Amino acid sequence: MGKDPDRLPPARPQPPDVQRIIDRRLQVKIVRHNPELYVCRLSGELDLLTVPTLVLVLDDLRELEVPAVVVDLTGVTYCAATGVQALLEATEAARSTGQRLAVVIASLTVARVLKATDNIDGIENYSNLSEAMRAMAT
Repeated sequence: MGKDPDRLPPARPQPPDVQRIIDRRLQVKIVRHNPELYVCRLSGELDLLTVPTLVLVLDDLRELEVPAVVVDLTGVTYCAATGVQALLEATEAARSTGQRLAVVIASLTVARVLKATDNIDGIENYSNLSEAMRAMAT
């Protein structure tokens, strides 16, 4: 039996690109509202694997010396305690440089984690984006 030239060899299964899968779990969009205020909109999951993305973005905004940043968690479907810790650390870092950082917590999922970790008092938080933006404008 000869080989069929029109047949392709069986494809080897490719290992999944784990980092791309992780990166798709959290989307971050930065919107410059004005020179004084940026909004960082998150959607997806905020956990041990995706928190570094949030930390990098907030570090970059702090290095750009943006006076005020609103982190909008409205689109976050899951938030682990590590996400809360990252927000607390970002809040402290922002305060140390004179930057204001506020968080929009419109999701019951995120609110539960913040309440369970008893850390909501350390974060300037609002229930919707327009409320946060008005507060940051003052």
